[in-house]
Amino acid sequence: MRDLITMAMPSGMSEGFDLAGAPLKTIDVGFVNGRMYLRLTPLVGGGRDLPAPSKSVLWLMTRLHPAFRKRAKRSVRAIDERFWLQESDRWEREWKPKLIATNRRLGDIDAAVLSDADLVAHLNAVWRHVEWAGSLHFRLHTSDLAPIGRLLTATRGWGLDERKVMTTLAGASPATSAPTRALRGIADELARVGVNPATLSDVREASDRAAELLDEYLAEFGNRVTTGYDLSDRTLRELPRVILASIRHSCSAEPSEIVGDQAFNSLLEQIDESASAEFTNLVVEARTLYGLRDENGPLTVEWPAGIARHVILEAGRRLVARGALDVLEHVFDAAITELGSLLEGAEYPLAAELGLRHQERVGWAALTAPLTLGPVAEPPDIDILPGRMPEMMRAILTVTTLLDSADQTDSLSGTGVGSASYRGIARVVADADEAFERVNPGDIIVTRLTVPTYNSVLTMAGGVVTEAGGLLSHTAVIARELGIPAVIGVAGALIDIPDGAEIILNPVAGTVTIV
Repeated sequence: MRDLITMAMPSGMSEGFDLAGAPLKTIDVGFVNGRMYLRLTPLVGGGRDLPAPSKSVLWLMTRLHPAFRKRAKRSVRAIDERFWLQESDRWEREWKPKLIATNRRLGDIDAAVLSDADLVAHLNAVWRHVEWAGSLHFRLHTSDLAPIGRLLTATRGWGLDERKVMTTLAGASPATSAPTRALRGIADELARVGVNPATLSDVREASDRAAELLDEYLAEFGNRVTTGYDLSDRTLRELPRVILASIRHSCSAEPSEIVGDQAFNSLLEQIDESASAEFTNLVVEARTLYGLRDENGPLTVEWPAGIARHVILEAGRRLVARGALDVLEHVFDAAITELGSLLEGAEYPLAAELGLRHQERVGWAALTAPLTLGPVAEPPDIDILPGRMPEMMRAILTVTTLLDSADQTDSLSGTGVGSASYRGIARVVADADEAFERVNPGDIIVTRLTVPTYNSVLTMAGGVVTEAGGLLSHTAVIARELGIPAVIGVAGALIDIPDGAEIILNPVAGTVTIV
């Protein structure tokens, strides 16, 4: 995953920034002791130790430098032509069908029956797909955030409540609730035939329709890494107990599109009639791209990575059998090219070398890493930028402030999502893997933050509390789509909320109360 991110993020973000006409070249990535660090690279310059130019020099450079002049023209076209809608159309028409078809085709190949030579060829084909999809993942993040940022920037000027503005987008992310709907279909069929399954075999034997629905669910979601984003994390297919629990305790999500329409109508009454058309258009565009944010990761990262995981594990089993690997888990400490060479008979890297890499990687987890490396650069004054760059940058900055909340000063308070309080047992977990092991249906998940790998377990949760995140975080998106209450950005939640305590979430007030 380190190798993938180091390639895919700068490549994809470079394409996205160019499409948007942004004054940025890309985002550089560096890994130090297993921790990822990012650095925005300006369109011109960007030396690590160079001081930022003065305002007058920057103004002059952005008007005279050929790269800035070209980008300035691009920024005008990008907004006038709504480049994000073009990207969304291409996603639906070209990229998404290609991803689904390729993911299914590669995932259907049984790596265990391949010869070593064919396994190497299959591994390389899978990894080429992983790299292409990973680069696309980051390119799309420029498009899926732009219209949401434009909506929020405009509505801030109109004095509208940001929480209510974000609620207008509820129901616009069907991919978020897709696993829940699929599980609900299986549960309904089991209820129809009167079967309470104890195993997935019981589900298959309940009826032909139940078996068919389970197979469809596994074909769509089974090969996605679920307990984390690394290739060492497990896929949903490897968690039959979780799948069974999800079926048995599935519930119908609140009709979130109704909630979104109600919020839209309420806000429409609060703004001047002269701005109603602009507000409507901004909401429509934000809704169009809103679903792409949460659909992007599962199709471009989680599914391809899960396919690669199964192929890599098969390679590892063969290498262990022939003594080229001491422990199966060490297969994740070899590069893709090294795995191919080992399968073809190469002697390096030695089993002992991979064992040392594994020990080093495990040791990194115990280190306390700094949040930043080196001095933090002050951002330039965006209003001096040419073209429509200031407009786009204001939208981007608005969005980034809502991906994570500012520190809360009040005890156990944060940003609430939802309209009704919920009382349940708190399960304090470090990651999705631990959540799958410990969370019971109806529990309130308390964690640092959630990502799409939490989606399956969140369908069983009664609510969620996170230390990090804001109105645009994954937690906020899935809480709106599934209709579960959440309080986000609660400073000290992992320390102040005891595991197993009974707590009350009040999303309207944005508070957590320990009973």
